[in-house]
Amino acid sequence: MILHPSLASADPLHYGTALTALADADIGSLHLDIEDSSFINNITFGLKTVQAVARQTTHPLSFHFMISRPQDWFSALAEFKPAWIFVHAEALAYPSETLAEIRLIGAKAGLAFNPATAIDAYCYLAPHLDAVMVMTSEPDGVGQQFIPTLCEKVRRVRECFPEAACWADGGITLCAAQHLATAGAQHLVVGRALFSSENYHATLSRFAGL
Repeated sequence: MILHPSLASADPLHYGTALTALADADIGSLHLDIEDSSFINNITFGLKTVQAVARQTTHPLSFHFMISRPQDWFSALAEFKPAWIFVHAEALAYPSETLAEIRLIGAKAGLAFNPATAIDAYCYLAPHLDAVMVMTSEPDGVGQQFIPTLCEKVRRVRECFPEAACWADGGITLCAAQHLATAGAQHLVVGRALFSSENYHATLSRFAGL
């Protein structure tokens, strides 16, 4: 299991401390959720924060855009050489065009799906995708609880997009991670379960051992 700590779940007054603690961690990337209230009711990182994070970490960066116009950010992100960029299917009129723009800056292109969004209508995008992210909780602002039935969606992703990496993100506890691993998830975004723990390395080891 490849793990991607989500910095948005860390204490915003101590991002530097969190990055230092993760400096030698065995992770797939440092994960940055970009939210500006245009898609969901939250605001996270601006460009200055992204620049500061990029300067302090040697880990690859993955970006998850929960905004209505993610393509407006791509040229600004190019200098950071992002490893992965995820955009939401629900925000895109022409997904293949946006995915192509991601690949043009050298990043792997990923498509994210909210819990209520069915994936079958997007199977035609398989040749244009490097990854698919299943959101396993609602961005509801009241705890973002893991939804167990979305493990079936993970299985469907593996069928529809056999060549794409399968990611899961949202309310993932160790118990949830076990179910997702069984369903076929290969990458997990871990947030509160990691940053609320006292020992990041021990927590990551427990997740990675699934």
